[in-house]
This record gives sequence, structure tokens and C-alpha cells, in this order.
Amino acid sequence: MYFYNIYHTDLRKLSISVRFMKWMLLVIFFLLASLSAFSNQSSDSSSALAVKKSATQLTDSILFHNFDGSNYRASSFNNMAVTDEDGIVYFGNENGLLEFDGTHWQLYKTPNFTPVTYLKIIEDKIYTFGNEDLGYFQRSSSGNLIYHSLNDKRPDDKEIPFVWNILQKNGSTYFSLDSSLLKWDGEILSRINLGASITSYKVKDDILISIYGKDQGGLALLEDDTIAYVNQEFRFEDDYVWEVLEQEEDNWLFFTSENGVYKYNAETYETTPFESEISNFYKADSTFLYWADKISDSLYITSSWENGMQLFDSGGRILKKLTTRNGLFSNFISHPEIDRRHNLWVTSGLGIQYLEFYKPKEELDFQPLAKIRYIRVGDSTLYVRDSSHRMEFNLADFKSVDFYFSAPGFFEKDLQFSYYLEGFDEDWSEWTTNSRKEYTNLPGGEYTIHLKAKHSTLDHLQFAPFHFDLIIPKPWYRYTISYVVFILIIGLLIVGFIRFRTHRLSVLNKKLEETVKERTAELRSQKERLKEANEELKTINNELDNFVYRSSHDLVAPLKSLRGLISVAGMSNNPDQIKDYFQLMNISINKLEEFIRSIMDFSTNTKKPLEIREIRMDVVIDSIVEDLKFYENAEKVELIRAYDSEFKIKTDAKRLNIVLSNLVTNALKYHDFKKDEPPYIKVSAKVENNSYLIEVEDNGSGIPEEYQGKIFNMFFRAHQGIEGSGLGLYIVRDTLNVLKGTVDFTSKVRKGTTFTVVLPVIT
Repeated sequence: MYFYNIYHTDLRKLSISVRFMKWMLLVIFFLLASLSAFSNQSSDSSSALAVKKSATQLTDSILFHNFDGSNYRASSFNNMAVTDEDGIVYFGNENGLLEFDGTHWQLYKTPNFTPVTYLKIIEDKIYTFGNEDLGYFQRSSSGNLIYHSLNDKRPDDKEIPFVWNILQKNGSTYFSLDSSLLKWDGEILSRINLGASITSYKVKDDILISIYGKDQGGLALLEDDTIAYVNQEFRFEDDYVWEVLEQEEDNWLFFTSENGVYKYNAETYETTPFESEISNFYKADSTFLYWADKISDSLYITSSWENGMQLFDSGGRILKKLTTRNGLFSNFISHPEIDRRHNLWVTSGLGIQYLEFYKPKEELDFQPLAKIRYIRVGDSTLYVRDSSHRMEFNLADFKSVDFYFSAPGFFEKDLQFSYYLEGFDEDWSEWTTNSRKEYTNLPGGEYTIHLKAKHSTLDHLQFAPFHFDLIIPKPWYRYTISYVVFILIIGLLIVGFIRFRTHRLSVLNKKLEETVKERTAELRSQKERLKEANEELKTINNELDNFVYRSSHDLVAPLKSLRGLISVAGMSNNPDQIKDYFQLMNISINKLEEFIRSIMDFSTNTKKPLEIREIRMDVVIDSIVEDLKFYENAEKVELIRAYDSEFKIKTDAKRLNIVLSNLVTNALKYHDFKKDEPPYIKVSAKVENNSYLIEVEDNGSGIPEEYQGKIFNMFFRAHQGIEGSGLGLYIVRDTLNVLKGTVDFTSKVRKGTTFTVVLPVIT
């Protein structure tokens, strides 16, 4: 049997042209880029020598810190990284947004469980994109990161295959796509169509757009949501600006993917080639640039498609090449991140690496901070934004309070902490490497937790201390007013007890009367339920009688036909006639086999207990394909699998096979092979509203409208000319009743039929 296996039908759209396919090949491996600035090369020869010496020292020794999924309990595949103003690092992980403060890892999943392939921090929002899911994370009043989707605000139904860059100008956020920009003003998401393939970057206060094409292209500025060309000489047929770095005021470096590096003047908009070793490196065949950034005034770095990373100085001289041979997990490096300590976070499909450059005495251009990252009270986790952040605790959850410490930008193994809970502790604690402190049974009151940190080897670093005020609620019974209430309650209890004794008999009599009424109502209810059960038994008996009658008829008919054909074949000496008789016998046997299978499916659904397990959708469909490969005309039908190849369903696998086998078999049998349109059966599956949604669609002969209300009846066949037991759809509905699912359909004569199965998601 010949079936086409299609997991993503929209992939056909990608073969528009050879040029577009080449472009898409690069995009598959390119996970977006963001560039910083190239520093100036000093004109003074002695200063240049000192800069070169400093750059060489930084590349002499690099310490690799490696992390994989077992460290942070998420997918090992990470797309890129960004750091916020506090030094906390965020990673675009296949399982969501991954956060690391040097001590603790935290994974934030998106509502649709989509990966994060691109992210950028703008003000207090972390914008993310992945699998056409566009949105942002923002901290709530309790400090938790909450995801806000922008998909429902999209201006049209156009697909978003990827996001190149995210920029901000005049209070609006721009998402750079292939040939357009999405503009988000905080309320409305609108599209700016530019009509050409572009990349866009922030140069000074402007959004600079690089447009490629043989007949049109160049450099343009975004002005009033339209483009104004400033340089139409700088363009390529199949390349454009992939990254930008600022060297000094008005002087920038432009990195192309395959055509080297150029100098750019932001005042005149002129570009000139940057003749250097690093530029020549990316002009070589099969060497494609992804990303560039500045580690320090004297050290720069680029990453490539499959040639690792290159460290070079301000003059473009390559100082060191980093590949799998000297420590990298992979040579495919898309978008590393330089942190506040001028070290490097590198992401790949095999995990995360932190490259710590050798510095004889590390001098920081920021104030390191000891920080209380979050507090756990009972089952609640509250994230601390800063020292002024005030929290409210729920007394019902308050059994203990845990403080979690960190110093963003530094690893836990290199740190020591000391803490002092003012109002409870007498003095500062001893220095400890433990980043967690638990307090239990704290009496209610106002407290201030003080925290300080120090580095185990870098003694000259001074960490700013951190303090945080919190109020532990008192139990209600410890307030003065509670004692007054206690006395009043005792007095009321005495009066109440006297009244209770006086009216006890009256209350008992009323309860007895209510009990009699309840028992009488219960007997009436039982009588009604017995009546309903009796009616249901009558219905079941009628169905059973009908089933026995029809089953015996449908079992005997093929046997009689088979017996007659055997007799006739025995009287014939003509080999051709005997061969025809055998074919007719085979048809009768197939009818008998199909009917027996239907009875077995009916019996399985009735008696066999549920066996819930997780099964891949492909395994179920492959089993059905194997069963149907000898069906007549099976090789003419195209089977389309419109779901992810790893899509799984947690349910009873046998019953799921019965449901889908009957639907696919019906779709195959009732095709009109005389139509000009190629016949197909499309199976799609997804999770929606906490349910599995499975559709079986065909372009067959359809179901006449007058039969549509009867197709789920036992032994009903809408197409009398097609052989079948008439039990298939009855078994489908009966099986789904056991699985707590439903089935519905839409059908149009000569257009086709779509059956929709809804199953609950079982956790």
C-alpha cells in the first residue's frame, strides 16, 4: 500500500524558489543575532601595543563551566541567552524560559509548552518568541514571572516563522520579521509591510534596515513607519547586515554573513570594507557569520555556522579560535551572551557553557550585590524584587519561612554568605556556603533579614549587603481583643447550654419528622430510578435481540455463499473459472473476517478494563496502515499526517486503535475514485482546551443529508452499494463513551467528510 506521510503540510509552501530555499537553509541554523559595539583602535602606537597585550592575556586562559539538562532540569537544547541589569541570566530553552542567578535555576513554561527560540529584555519585560508564539514575561506584584501572549493581538493570519530582532523606539517595540515589522505600542499590534527581505538594528537612536536584492536593496532608516533609503550602494544579491557593533561615536562595524566586515559612518551613511583577518575569514567559502560582540575595549568575538567562535582584537587580528577541539560543546554557535563580568555564556543543543576569561586581578565596572532572591512560605514562592518590596503572608500557610540567597554574576561554589534576622537572631551567622536558610515557628512580629556575601578567592571584591523587611502575622488568639471575645463566648455558651437543654426534646421531635420526610422522599427517588433502570434494560434487550438476529444473518450469509462457491468450483474443470470462484470465496471470507473483527471490537469495548498508557500517534496510524495495505484501491489514497511526529496521547491504546481504524477504514471504503481530485485521508491531532482533538478528514463521496442522523445506529449503512457490517460507527461511539470522549462530524455529498474525536487529557 502506498501512503504519503506528511507531518507538516505547510512545508510545501517553502519551495517557492531556489533563492528562497537557500535563504531558509541559513535561517534553520541561525537562531537570531544581537550585536554590541567594536571599540576604537588607538592611533597612539604605545596605547595600541598595550591594548594588544591585554587582549592576548584574556585569551591565554579560559575556564569552561559546563551545564546540561541534569543541572537545570530542562531540555539540553538552548537557543540563546540574555542578562538583565542585576546580572541574572535568561536562556531560550526548548521547554520555556530558563533563569539562572548563579545559585538557583528556575524554568518558566509558556502556556502552549512552546520553546523559546528568541528573547530580549526591554525595560521590565522579557519578550520571547518560539513556534509562532509571540509574547512577553513580566513580574507580578509577588515577583513571579507571568507570561502574556500577544498572539490574540496579531493584526492578520500571516505566519511568523521567526523573529530576527526586537527593538524599541519612541516607546514602541518593533519585532523584525523577514519582510515586515510588527509594531507593539502596549495596546495594539500592527504590521508594517516593507515588501523586501530585511534585517533591522538599532544604530544610535534610529532603526536601521538592511535590505537585500539584486534589483533593489541597500540601507534605509525607519521614519514614521516607512523606509527612507540612505545608502543604496551597500547591498548584496543574497546577503545583508547580520550584526552591528559601535566602535566610537558615529563609527560602526557592519558584519555580513558571507561578504566580510564593513565600516559604517552614521553621519554620512557611507560604508567601506574593513580590511582585516576577521573579515577575510568570513569571506571564505562555507563560512557563515551568526553573531558578533565586544568583550572589552581590546577583545571582540564572533560566532559562525559550523566553525565555532573567533576572538580578535580591535584591528581585526584573530587571536584565538574556539571549537570543539578546545572545549566547546558544538561548532554550531548561534547567539552567545557577554555578561557584566565580560565573560561569555554559550548555548547549543548539548547544554550551556560559561567561558570565564583569565584576568590577573578582576576589576568590575558594577557593584556586586548579595541578594535575597526569593522566599518560600508553605507552598508559596515569593520573589524579592528589591529591598523596598513589601510582602504579605497568609497565616494559614505559615509554618516555616525559607530564604534563598545569591550574588548574580557569581557561582554558588565561589561564594560564602552570612545572615542576621533582626528581631530573632542575636548576631550574624558564621560564614557558610549554604545559599538557603530556614526559620521555623517564628513568633509574630516585624523582622528585618540582613545578608552579606564574599568571594572565596577574589578577596578584593566588595559585595553590597542586602536587607529586607517582613511582617510575620500573629495568631489571632494572641491579641488583647481575643481575650475579651473569649469571655463573651464563654458567657454565651452557658446561656446557650441552658436553652439547649430546655428545647432539646422539641428539636429531637423536629429532627424525627424531617427524617421521616427524607426517608419517604428517598423511597420515591429509588422507585423512579428503578423505573428508569427497567426502561434501560428493555432498550438493551431490544438492541441485544437485534444484534443477535443481524449478527447471525451476517455470519451465515458469507458462509452460505462460500459453501455454494465451493460446490460450483468442484464441478468445474476450467482453471480460469475456478480462479474466479476462488476470488469470490476470498471476498466472502473478507466479509466474514471484517464482521467478526467488528464483533471482537464490540466485545473488547464492553468487557475489557481500561489500560491507560501514553502512546505515540504515529504508532497507532502505522498499525492501521499495515492492516489496510491490502484493501482495494488503498494504493490510490494519500494519507496525510498533520501532526507533530512526536505527538503522544495518554489513553487506552487498544480502544484508540479501534476508533481510528474504523474512521480511516470508512474514509477509504467510501471514496469516489471517479472524481478528478486526487483522493486523500488527512489525520490531524492537537491539544486544545485540556482535550485531545483528533480529526479524520477525507474528500470522498460524503454522507447524504437524509442519512446523517442515523449513521451511529447499529447495523446502519448509508451507502448500500458498499460492503460492510454497519457496526463501525456504532462501535466508534460506544468505545468513546467508555473513554469519556465524543465524536461529531460534518459531511457534504461529493465533497467529503470530517470526523472530530475529542478525548480528555489524562494527567
